[in-house]
Amino acid sequence: MLNASQTRRNAAIDALRAPCYALGITMAGFSTIARESGFDFWMALVTSLGVWGMPGQVAFASLYSAGASLFIIFVAVSLANMRMLLMVISAADMMHLKSHNLPLWKRIFWMQFLAITAWANLGLAQQKYPSHLLLPYYQGFALMIFAFGILGTIFGFFLSDLLPPDILRVVIFITPIYILLLIINARQKANRLAVLIGGVLSPVFFPFAGEWAILIAGILGGSLASLYSRFIAKWHLDPVQ
Repeated sequence: MLNASQTRRNAAIDALRAPCYALGITMAGFSTIARESGFDFWMALVTSLGVWGMPGQVAFASLYSAGASLFIIFVAVSLANMRMLLMVISAADMMHLKSHNLPLWKRIFWMQFLAITAWANLGLAQQKYPSHLLLPYYQGFALMIFAFGILGTIFGFFLSDLLPPDILRVVIFITPIYILLLIINARQKANRLAVLIGGVLSPVFFPFAGEWAILIAGILGGSLASLYSRFIAKWHLDPVQ
């Protein structure tokens, strides 16, 4: 029977199979953007350590290069990382965090390591591990990808002298692509349906919605997939789960 230590080890191995490398390469891409924006090495490193969210990190670098005030940067980074709020609530619920009786500072500490990669894989781990082992699983997985993310930040900052900047800027999209493939391959049909609907609607909305097309398509795709799933469940048909 698995214990917490074995679960953490299994989680670390899961992270090493692909997520670590995807996140590390993505962070290397961020380092290139940060360096072009005028960050020194320590500033880029502290940004990855403290913000730990690609939208917020990119917003920070972009506004810093534009000479924005510290207040504007703080607000923009906070709004960019606002998506993490729902992810934290969802992850805490999946792990039954309250049942572990952790003090508040420990809950905040562990949630600081949450990234969409860890959140998505935590959902998959629900199918394999009992609820009381999900926190140890998250700890092992999140710490491993965090370590690779920081290493990616370090190497990316210095590799920008050796590789064409355009290549390093492109790799910033590796993690979103990995997450997309992860969701598509998930057992829950509703998740796959949401991705499919969103992917179809996005180019439809782009001509008149521009950059908002992805957000609109994502909301509609998720909402329609959820409604369809509820309809199927209500009529006791083959559930889309």
